[in-house]
Amino acid sequence: MSTATILNKIACLLMKDGKKNVALRLVRKSLVLASNQLSVSEETVLWQALGNIKPVVDARSKKVGRMSYIIPYALTEEQSTFLAIKILVESSRARREKQFQHKLANELTDSFNNKGSSIKKKNELYKLAEANKSFAFFR
Repeated sequence: MSTATILNKIACLLMKDGKKNVALRLVRKSLVLASNQLSVSEETVLWQALGNIKPVVDARSKKVGRMSYIIPYALTEEQSTFLAIKILVESSRARREKQFQHKLANELTDSFNNKGSSIKKKNELYKLAEANKSFAFFR
């Protein structure tokens, strides 16, 4: 996937009321802020942050008979990238800064440094998949 495609996906997830240009502007400003904080290029910040957030497995629930089981699934590259973007947007929305561009920039720097709530969400997903790996034969 190219950088433009990923920026477009982030903007689509951020978009409210169909204002894609506003969302793209926010994403670009936050990338500039994050790259200035870390003193590396914007592409490097984006790719390394997403690389640190990307999960390899996902835990989904599946109903077998009357029981619901949480089953770990392996993810493709595209699925893991989209899930990483989704985790990044959700965790940046939950932050407490006032402006969204600062929220997203700080979440990008935290995930670049393997810290923050997005990394915590990824680790929780891994723990859930590990705890339920005995149900993997239901796949």
